[in-house]
Amino acid sequence: MINGSSMHLTDISKRGSRKVAVSKFEMKSGEHWAIIGGNGSGKSTFAAMLAGEIQLSEAQRSTQFERVLCVSFEEEQRLLEKEIYEDDSEFIDKVDQGRTTHELITQHHHPEVDLEAIIQTMQLEAFLHTGFRILSTGERRRMMIARALSQAPQMLVLDEPYDGLDHAFESHLKEVIADLSQQIPVVIIVNRMSHLGDHISHLACLHNMDLVLAGAREEIESSSLWKQLQSIHSTPRPMPATLPGTEPPNHSADEPVIEMRSVNVGYHDKQIIRGLDWKMMPGEHWKISGPNGSGKSTLLSLVSGDHSQCYRNEIYILGNLRGQGESIWDIKHHMGLMSTALHQQYRVHVTCEVVLLSGFFDTIGIYAQVTAEQRKVAAEWLSFIGLEAQQTTLFQSLSFGQQRMILIARALIKRPRLLLLDEPCQGLDPINRALVMQLIQQIAEQEIAQILYISHDSEDHLPCLTHELQFIPCVTHDEKTPAYRTEQHSLN
Repeated sequence: MINGSSMHLTDISKRGSRKVAVSKFEMKSGEHWAIIGGNGSGKSTFAAMLAGEIQLSEAQRSTQFERVLCVSFEEEQRLLEKEIYEDDSEFIDKVDQGRTTHELITQHHHPEVDLEAIIQTMQLEAFLHTGFRILSTGERRRMMIARALSQAPQMLVLDEPYDGLDHAFESHLKEVIADLSQQIPVVIIVNRMSHLGDHISHLACLHNMDLVLAGAREEIESSSLWKQLQSIHSTPRPMPATLPGTEPPNHSADEPVIEMRSVNVGYHDKQIIRGLDWKMMPGEHWKISGPNGSGKSTLLSLVSGDHSQCYRNEIYILGNLRGQGESIWDIKHHMGLMSTALHQQYRVHVTCEVVLLSGFFDTIGIYAQVTAEQRKVAAEWLSFIGLEAQQTTLFQSLSFGQQRMILIARALIKRPRLLLLDEPCQGLDPINRALVMQLIQQIAEQEIAQILYISHDSEDHLPCLTHELQFIPCVTHDEKTPAYRTEQHSLN
């Protein structure tokens, strides 16, 4: 590691441009920094400033490092958009998976980097030749970090590196980052205090696009301003008696809401779901658990009708066999969906109000007439999640966490009978995470909807969940291609 100061940010104003206001930020060799702040506070912007992705003058930003790389959801989204743009499925008469994990991590490979060591460290062997577009959320996170490491960065900025990872790999990655920090400066951007490793020596805190605190960890954590900000960021708003636009439920109790019979899903030689028999009965709320890549998100996409293989299997939704002439819109009308896949698909340049209103129509954007009542409900939801001032703001200009809050409200806006939630709290600060968890609990208690819920984080526990469907690794002859069996049990 180079001796002396490794990074300076000085006299940066946020006036007239999207920058974090910084009077002075200095990071020296041997210091291990974490950046903390609420949704919309400027964390991702600050990460981009450190990485040189936002134009600053030499007086404002000075560093000894030529290769400062940032791994973020925004960078992942840009890569996904490129993969979608280059999709050749309609020309090659088969599904184009996109570039593989191996192709992406070797694209800018620095000759001095031990690529095999990175592959082993990030545990990529099982999906090394899998296309980027069909990787799970956690697998993409691991690939993006490996892609950055393969370029021999002299400094690394990791924006929410633990979100979307299963518990086992999260623990492993904390050790990897701690070890890597002994070789190069690594800055992590986090929402959760539990994601701070013991090796973190310095903290910076952002609030309303201002760097308000920066210094040694012990000093910052003992300061009155830090305690005040932590209180602000951890106290959720009170819940209303009823949710915006909701009405008393009127559900049948006679038949399964979802039923799957001997369901099989796979890609090429990789089996994702094997012989699954499963029912969700009225009044039940299910947690779906398992390691990254085990098939959890695939299960939700089979239910929502977004998976291409849902019509090859015997799947009943609300008593109707999938593929018997019903329109996809008839099925989606009863569902609200929040997932990373949906977040990544929502790339159109529209306002926050339009994103919310699109939940009434299950579309990306709006292509139908909107009623005055629908606009009224959308305005109530914006107020409820504390983003009423962003009604006419472009969705893409919001922070990642603010976008997630909008999409969660979108999933609920039409009073769905089924609520499908795939890592809904990913990217949320403590106050919004608490709001979402209370919101889901209230939905279950008031019997507004039944819930299918995926989360890796033990902090995101929901008392309302009644059952669990687990994907469990099982022994195979091919150690590089893991397989999973399922177990079902009651949580009561």
